[in-house]
Amino acid sequence: MCGYDLRGQTQRGRRISWIDILLVAAVLGVLVFWWRVGTESVRNAEQTDVVQAILPTSVPLMQATVTPTPTATPLPTATAIPIKQETVLLRHIVGAGETLLSLAIQYDVSVEEIQRANNLSSELIRVGDELTIPVLRDSAVAQLRSVTTEFAYVVVSGDTLSTIATKFGSTVEGLLSANNLASGQFIRPGDVLVVPVPGAPPEALQVTAQVQAGATPVLYPQPRLTAPQDGAVIARTEAVVFTWSAVDQLADNEWYVLQILPRNLAARVLPTTWTKQPTHRLEPSVAPAEGASADYAWLVSVVRVNRNAEGRALLEAASPISNVRTFSWR
Repeated sequence: MCGYDLRGQTQRGRRISWIDILLVAAVLGVLVFWWRVGTESVRNAEQTDVVQAILPTSVPLMQATVTPTPTATPLPTATAIPIKQETVLLRHIVGAGETLLSLAIQYDVSVEEIQRANNLSSELIRVGDELTIPVLRDSAVAQLRSVTTEFAYVVVSGDTLSTIATKFGSTVEGLLSANNLASGQFIRPGDVLVVPVPGAPPEALQVTAQVQAGATPVLYPQPRLTAPQDGAVIARTEAVVFTWSAVDQLADNEWYVLQILPRNLAARVLPTTWTKQPTHRLEPSVAPAEGASADYAWLVSVVRVNRNAEGRALLEAASPISNVRTFSWR
């Protein structure tokens, strides 16, 4: 083989073995592994920084604000309308067998109160006697339904607070209060009293007629009651129609005054009625409840209103008071 010329031979390409491929793949795998490890370390560090940034120790603590427990506001207490007590003067005609004691039991008053209201010095009464019975009862209905007008009145001989109250539909308590009088205090002819009267029409205060000094007042005859009959019993579903005889043609400053007075606790307190006509109708709307019996007394008088020298409305009786009748509404 010596002296053989090798330059003229064609060189064959080198063949890559599978061992080389494995070696290269192993190197590449190692590189990839370290690259991934490095990347994960950086990412974990960044995440750690972010987590540290939002840990509770780095969040400003909020001081808890205590919300005060709301205090319940008390509801306003309803104030009841005060119910004033007043004495109502009832009229009673003494019947057979009645005594002051039986009347006191019937009306729930004392014997002494009946004696004092009627100026009696003993307990002796007779059939047919007309007595005034002072009964204490609630006056809220009367206060709400009627307007009280104050008039001046000149006391005449024979007057008592009871008779003045009866003439004009006032009350003894109203007279005592309006005139600052003590119970039992005497009044004398010529005294000028203030008389509070419920139910007076507005026209009564517009009267311009003046009383003539020294003139004797015109006195009409006593009104004569015609219906209902004394002791009548009227169904609660029917109206009560009151009629009486006309005394004459009334002047502009004169009125009939009708008083309907309760005689038992089932009867309502009704306002005094001033009217120009000798009749009045009481509607069933004020009748007693079903099963109840309301007992009433009623009477009529004529009143006159003038002006005195000072311009005050002056009240005077223009007739005697009528007889008293009773009826039951049931």
